[in-house]
Amino acid sequence: MTDDIQAAKPWYKQPWLWFILTPLIAVFIYGFTFLYLSIVTMDGVVKDDYYRNVRSYEVNSEKNLAAIEKNISATLNLDDVTGDLMLKLSGNLTELPPYLTLGIVHPTHQKYDQSITLKSVGSQGLFSGSLSSPISGKRYLYLTPPTETWSLRIEVHPPYEQRLIELTPSK
Repeated sequence: MTDDIQAAKPWYKQPWLWFILTPLIAVFIYGFTFLYLSIVTMDGVVKDDYYRNVRSYEVNSEKNLAAIEKNISATLNLDDVTGDLMLKLSGNLTELPPYLTLGIVHPTHQKYDQSITLKSVGSQGLFSGSLSSPISGKRYLYLTPPTETWSLRIEVHPPYEQRLIELTPSK
């Protein structure tokens, strides 16, 4: 008697049909959701002088070469506890810029990046600023003037408390 009732139900009311189709329907829903998200959302921007050349990436080293020609180097005193930054700039510069931009870039998460303006203090090449938030983990430091004619960059690792960091152009 129960077999006759099972057979009399329409196809869409059969429990075994839905048992088999439910995982397939879920896969299609999740697949199209992730496809939509991958198309609509933006990937993080690479923060460096890279440009795409056919199927590879090239590094634009003009700013680094300009820093080498002018013999520019800097010493950054980083105090992560108080957030104070003191930078001593040296090199063959005709005049010191009024400020420098220090980019502190996290390797993977753009939301942890910081862009700090270091203001000139006196005429001896001293610049000061402060961190907007404490830093932890590996970071890349990018130092550029307002004209962006040269740049210095370095990769730094923790600990950051009371640390001197030498920024020199890579050769």
